[in-house]
Amino acid sequence: MRVPDWPAETTQAGDAWRSLLPCLGGQVSAEPQPNGSLVLTASGTGRLCGIDADLSAVGELAPSVAALALLASAQGHASRLRGIAHLRGHETNRLEALVTEMRRVGGRARQTEDGIEIEALPAGASLHPAELHAYADHRMATFAALVGLGVPGTTLDDVACTSKTLPDFPAMWSRLLTVGAGTSRLGTGSPTSPRGEA
Repeated sequence: MRVPDWPAETTQAGDAWRSLLPCLGGQVSAEPQPNGSLVLTASGTGRLCGIDADLSAVGELAPSVAALALLASAQGHASRLRGIAHLRGHETNRLEALVTEMRRVGGRARQTEDGIEIEALPAGASLHPAELHAYADHRMATFAALVGLGVPGTTLDDVACTSKTLPDFPAMWSRLLTVGAGTSRLGTGSPTSPRGEA
């Protein structure tokens, strides 16, 4: 995936993906542009690594990191996300919601005092599709969308909650998957959608 006009310097939490994706098994490069921005390129093989990460400064990324860590658990890798106890006080108790939804698809996860631990699934075990719950929380909806990449058949009960931060999320997600259909992805199912409607 290529992202043009990535800021060379920013305090936005999303910039942490430049260091998080390599920890999860991806490759990231940044090419400087004449206008001072970067073209960020991220790629991967479909093989994920577990991660032990302090997300205290970038807690809003925790649901997305948790989704990738869950998919890594199905490939035999454990993960620990730390420094995110404050997520219990967001739109929903995100730690509780994440653990509940990970378990719904067959993941083995538990809350800790300040985060989540995700166990590696034993050999022969796999994640299975389910309808995931958004809890009226846009970050939980994006968690479900990412899980759906690796667990075909996964659906989401409320994609409308993404309108809080990204009203066009359903259409943008579908376009992203259509454009990426010719590239290597984690899974081959249709995009996660409300009530299974693609």
